[in-house]
Amino acid sequence: MAPLRLLLLLVLLSACAPRPLPPEARLLGAEVRGLELSPGPALLLALRVELQNPNPFPLPLAALGARLRVGEVVVPLDLTLAPGRQEEALLVRLTPQAALATVQALLSREGVLVALEGRTLGQELTFFRTRVALPLEPLRVRRAGVNLYLENPNPIPLKAEGSLLFLGQRLSVRADLPARGEARLQVVGLRPGLERGGGRLELTLEVPGFTRFSLELPL
Repeated sequence: MAPLRLLLLLVLLSACAPRPLPPEARLLGAEVRGLELSPGPALLLALRVELQNPNPFPLPLAALGARLRVGEVVVPLDLTLAPGRQEEALLVRLTPQAALATVQALLSREGVLVALEGRTLGQELTFFRTRVALPLEPLRVRRAGVNLYLENPNPIPLKAEGSLLFLGQRLSVRADLPARGEARLQVVGLRPGLERGGGRLELTLEVPGFTRFSLELPL
């Protein structure tokens, strides 16, 4: 009988134990950390999130089925929250195979849906749901004599190619731009008088492996 009494006591204690309160969360900010090119292109996105555990004990998010949703990508969260408030940088690796549309939306002005979700006792939870847009900043042109340099203020490398329209000429141009750096624009053909100014660039910019878009820059 003793084992039976012990079992009944444990059942009663578990029934009386308070249920954990779900955490609170809000998105503080987002940034692109860079672009991996090997072994294949992958955009690295960091989401800065504030989390609040209202319980007096550690709370594993996996027990709530917590997941971070970035467009078409869903990432399970395996964090354990200490009691109180804390900030976390949640990293998401986006590849063309799994998240081509997500990256294209993220780099546009419309942005992409980002949500932190969970599930407990059969109830769906949404801790936050918002849109995040990180459009690329425009390039800048720097002139040094007959040479033109493109400055890339973005945290990811870009490929540029297109045309230089100058004194009735249309010259082919290209450049491989490092992240937050510059590169000399390679111009095919003669360009006398280029140092005097005028003309414009008609470029196609490529985020390698993800998207292409057009840009015009006056000289």
